[in-house]
Formats: sequence, C-alpha cells, structure tokens
Amino acid sequence: MRFAELAFPTAVRQTFTYQLPESLTLEPGVRAWVPLRGVHAIGLVVKVHDTKPSFKTQPIINVLDPNPIVSQEMLRLVEWISTFYFCSQGEVFQTALPSAVGIVAEERLIGVPEAKRPLSQEALSAAEKTLLEDVDSKGEEGWSLAGLKRKYRGRQEVKAIASLKKKGWVQVIQIPKTKVRSLEEVIQNGEYAESLSTGHSHQTVHPIHPLTPAQEQAFEPIQKALQKEHYQSFLLHGVTGSGKTEVYLHAIHQALESGKGAIVLVPEIALTPQTVARFERHFGPKLAVLHSRQTDKEKAAAWFSIQRGESKVVVGPRSAIFAPVEDLAIIVVDEEHDTSYKQYDPAPRYHARDVALMRASIEQAVCVLGSATPSITTWEGAQQGKHTLLSLTERPFGSMPKVSILPMQSYRSAMNGPLTVELYSAIEESLERQEQSIVLLNRRGSASYIQCSSCGHIPECPQCSVSMTYHKPKNMLLCHYSGHAHRVPTRCESCGSEQLEPKGMGTQQLEEELQILYPYAVIRRMDRDSTSKKDEHAAIYEAVKKGEADILLGTQMLAKGLDFPNVTVVGVLQAENELAFPSWRASERLYQLMSQVAGRAGRADRPGHVYVQTYLADHEAFKAAEKHDYMRFVTHERAVRHASTYPPFCRMVTFHVKGRQAATTIEKAQALGQALRQHAGESNVLGPAPALIERIQNRTHWQVSLKVDPQSKASQLYPFLDRIIQQVEGIKKQGWSSVRLNVDVDAVD
Repeated sequence: MRFAELAFPTAVRQTFTYQLPESLTLEPGVRAWVPLRGVHAIGLVVKVHDTKPSFKTQPIINVLDPNPIVSQEMLRLVEWISTFYFCSQGEVFQTALPSAVGIVAEERLIGVPEAKRPLSQEALSAAEKTLLEDVDSKGEEGWSLAGLKRKYRGRQEVKAIASLKKKGWVQVIQIPKTKVRSLEEVIQNGEYAESLSTGHSHQTVHPIHPLTPAQEQAFEPIQKALQKEHYQSFLLHGVTGSGKTEVYLHAIHQALESGKGAIVLVPEIALTPQTVARFERHFGPKLAVLHSRQTDKEKAAAWFSIQRGESKVVVGPRSAIFAPVEDLAIIVVDEEHDTSYKQYDPAPRYHARDVALMRASIEQAVCVLGSATPSITTWEGAQQGKHTLLSLTERPFGSMPKVSILPMQSYRSAMNGPLTVELYSAIEESLERQEQSIVLLNRRGSASYIQCSSCGHIPECPQCSVSMTYHKPKNMLLCHYSGHAHRVPTRCESCGSEQLEPKGMGTQQLEEELQILYPYAVIRRMDRDSTSKKDEHAAIYEAVKKGEADILLGTQMLAKGLDFPNVTVVGVLQAENELAFPSWRASERLYQLMSQVAGRAGRADRPGHVYVQTYLADHEAFKAAEKHDYMRFVTHERAVRHASTYPPFCRMVTFHVKGRQAATTIEKAQALGQALRQHAGESNVLGPAPALIERIQNRTHWQVSLKVDPQSKASQLYPFLDRIIQQVEGIKKQGWSSVRLNVDVDAVD
C-alpha cells in the first residue's frame, strides 16, 4: 500500500498522511480531496511513499488535477521556505499559488448521494426538512456554508446543518475558491489577453541597445555563468542611472535565445512603471506581469500562460518569485535593498531576495541582485564570496548631481516657509528655465520623536542604540526593542538646551505652503493618499513625464524607479526623520533614501542639484550621501553593527505576541522572554517590549527579539524555535490560548 503526504492551508507545521487507493494514480504536486475534521478538504500532495505510519490512515477521496500544478523544484523550494521561515508548507502554497489553482477553498454543503442516505425522512424535524430541500435544490453545486448560515441567521435551520450532517443526509466539501480550472476556460471568458497586458501600448518588440564598455564588463561574468548553466549569484552595484537595467535586458535576452525563462523582481509594480515599460518594449508577447491589483481570474490566466511556456519572462513584486517558469535561467532582483521584498503578514514571512537565491540554487540558474545602495547584509555576503561583485561606477549619460547638506540650525532666520532660501531660490530658478523639481518630505516617524532644535540630538535607548519613540499622552520616551522607558527630559541630554520639540509635517500641509510660495507652478502630490486608487500613480507619473507638472511633491515613493530627464532640482525636507524610526537599520535606510532620491536629478544632459535640509548635517549617512560614497557609509555602518552585534553579524528572529486582553498578552510575552533567556542567554534576547504600535484593532501587540549565529542553518534553528514555542504554548493559564504567537525569521526591523 502506498501513502501520500498532504499540506493544507493552516498554520499547523506538519503534513498529513493518507492512504492512496489502488484505483488512484497521482504524483506529488497535485491537489486531492481528503476527509479532514468531517469535511472533504482540499490539500496538496507533497510526497508519495511506501512507509506505513504507526497510526490509522484514511483514504484519499479523489484527485483534482490530471497533472501536477507544482513542479518538483517548487516543492523543494516550498519545503525549504517552511523550514527556514518557521511556517507550514500549506501557508507557503497559499502565497505561491493563485487562488484559482491553489488550496484556498470554500466550504459548501451538498446532499449525500441517494444510495448512501437513510431510508426515510420521518425522523427529521421541520427545520431539517426545509434545509434538506433547500440543499438538494442546488444539486451537485450545493450551498455555500457561509451563505446558508447568513440566509437562515437566527433560525432553527442553522442548528439543523450539524444535525443533518450527523444523521448522514448532507456533507461539507471544499471547492477551489475561484472556479478556474484551465487556461481554455479563461480564454473563453475573454480575460486572457487582458490579464497579460501591462497597460502599455507597445506592440512592436524593440531591439536592445548596445552596452557601453563598462556595462559590457559587468555583463561578461553573467554571460559566462548563463552559458555554464549552473548556479551563481552576482551583486551588481551600480550608481543610479548607470544602466543596470541594460545589463538585465542583455542577460534575459541571452536566456531567451537559449529557450529558457527569466523572472525579474521589482519592489512595487505601481512605483516602477518605466522599468516595466522597458521590459515590455523589448520582450513584448513573451512578457507576463504579475501584481496585486489583478483579479483572481487575471492572475490565473497569467499563471497558466507562464506554466505553458507562452510567457517566458515574468516581471512582478515579491510574490512573482513563485511564478511557474519552466527552464528558469536567470532571476533578477532589482533594488534588492528595498524592504518591500520582505513579507510581514500573514505567514510565510519570507524575504523574496533570499528565496530568489535559493530558487536559483535549486534550479541551477543565475541570480543577479542589483542596487545602487546594496543592503549591508548583501554587501557582507559579497565580501565573503557568496556573491560575485560587479560594479558600474559612472552614468553613461549625464553626471551625478551635486548634493548640498543644509544644516537647519544655520537657517533659522533664512527660511521661506518650510524651505531654506537656497532651496527656495533653486526651485524658483528651475521654474524660470522651464525645468522640473522634486520635493521629498521624509515623513517616516512623523510626530513620534523628540529632537533638540539647538544641536539636532534625538534621544536614544541606552540599551539598544535606537531612537526612543515619543508617546504624547503619557509624555514618555519608550524603546520598542528593550522596553526601556523614561519621561521626556526637560533639557537636551547632549547640549543642555531646553528647546526640545516633537517633529512632524504632512504632505498636504506642505503642498499648500508650496502653492503659496510658487502660485503659478503646477504642483502634483504623490503619496499613499493621492495614489490609493488604481492607476492614480500612473496618471501622476504621466503628467510629470509630459511636462504637465512643475513640482512633484511626495514621500519615500518618489525615490523608486522614476526617471524624469527634465528634473534638475531635488529638495529633501526633514531628512533625519528616518533616524527617528526605532530600528537598527535606521541609518542604512536613511543613506539609501538619500542616495536613491538624489539619483532622480541630473539624469540627462542637464546638471542636477540636490538640497538636503537636516538638523543632523554631521551624521555619517549625510556625509557619505553628499559625496555619493557608498564605501564610506558601509565601512562606518559595518563597524557600528559589529560593535552592537546586529545583522549581518547575527540573524534577528522577532516573536510577535498579540491578544485582546492586555494583561494575558504581556504575561505570555514575559514567559516567552524568560524561555528564550533560559535557552539562548541574556545577551541574545531583547525585550519583551510593546510593539511599535502597541494597540491595533483592539489587540495588544508585544514583541521579543532573539539574536542567533549568522551561520546557523535552518535545520538547526527550526528545532530550537519549535522547542521554545512548545514550552510556552504548553503553559496552561487562563486566557493564554487566545493569545497568538507569530515568528518572523530574519526580521528587517
């Protein structure tokens, strides 16, 4: 007798064993119906074997797919993710597969076949008979269980569901949430072509531009690796505007020439319209774009097209790493430093960059990580030989913009509204030359920290070297890592000044002030509020591109993927706000933001100038950004991380504890902290402490962080985490069972 291991979309970190009837033939990677807790549930077969378990097993009822929908390579990747990120394989499949072909299912109530029913309805109550007649009227399709409960809410028929099921008249089965079974069905519904469109109008495939000598030098090692057809990873470190995308295009073109496929990950599709457009111009009908705003059927159509080999190049955000590309030759992770590659909730809390590296390793493909400001972790990996370092140090067109760091202490009597006289004059002069400007308001941490207006000092936690968060209602400063707290001081601990102020400004307020300063300028605002609806980001982008806006104002999203040749002036306001975010990565994010936004200026033949307004002009991130000196910054930041034992000199595992009752949530978090200290040592545990936002949707959030050896493997870390979780969950106290405990491996904050 043969057996199969199935994964289900639950948080249970194990597979379930079922008998394989002799009448059924199946392979790993197909979906199957099986009995589970009184329901005909849908699971995905991850393994078939001959080892008889010690417990009684139930038979598989039926198979949904004639052929595997998940390849052997993808099954290996899913197993690795579940172990590495401490989650179930079912949770990974929920993310990896579109709902139309996944294991996310809807429960429906259907009648038991006549031959298997009781002989008579005489023993049924009136409510049971009414319900049975209603269910039978739907035939094989049955009733949605949730819909049926809504229909009979408050009536006896709701109770009759359980009693009819117990008496053998009805049964609950699961069906795929979205009823799409094949590409042919999608084509018949007219959704296929629409789902593959990226929204651009390029019908002709354009040839790829020749590489410059510097780009050719960076491309050659990638080209050789593609020819060898074995795994190799590269870090392509190129300044903004240096032509990293051109190198990507040539590498992908070579993969296609060999009949193979490619995946290109970008931080956010909506924020990288020019990047997507360039790939479409060169690869046309071979390109599929995946993104979160597609409907379920559009995602299914794109997925089927990729699986059938019609779309050989896939562009998308982090979830595109799971695209079913056959004969995968190369994976590109553009802007690899971007934190949007990390999934926070729900599980799996994976990082797409690291998953890309593992998938490339499994499929013997090439992986290229590209950035002007690589993450410290990736840079350290390159120094250790994990990635081959490639460099592009100059722009082929234009020049790097001049960066001026403006210390705000020197401009107290030289301001025009929120702008220094220098930035005000630079924007005014650019308007006179009919050029465009960008103004970025660094809003992260807005109004949640205290800063000395005399020396610029921001209070930090004495235990964690991260900034303290200002809690106005209690007039307290709190560290969200260690839990250290104290009242807001009356004097600056650095210079003794009494000029301590909470900080923060909104983009809407800034837009109003800029309109007063430049009454004849057309100002467009790009932030989460102004781009919340579909295509609003693209509309603003097109307006600026066509010269219909003089000043583009916004938040951090302005630093991502925008290329406007007519932009010559960039202003950054409240630049040091990034340092107010309580994270060991705050300095790194600040430098990356400064470098990326500076890269928006001077991208054509007109020189650019960047003005950075800050109270912390002496901070190393600003000094390095002023000279476009990544090496200076990474050398300094690496030393700081090493002294404090933060990544890449450790791995961070953050445990999130949340529950409705504050007392039980805190109590469980404290028990978790105690268990971690018992097994890992005092110096490796931070917290427990309130989360950055302690109360969300009437739930209390606390967290505990654990530092582990950076060389620790998943096979070592998984059992340790499992032992800790079992120890804490094994404590039986009132209310603890309702408190959730989530694990975030390789947390980025």
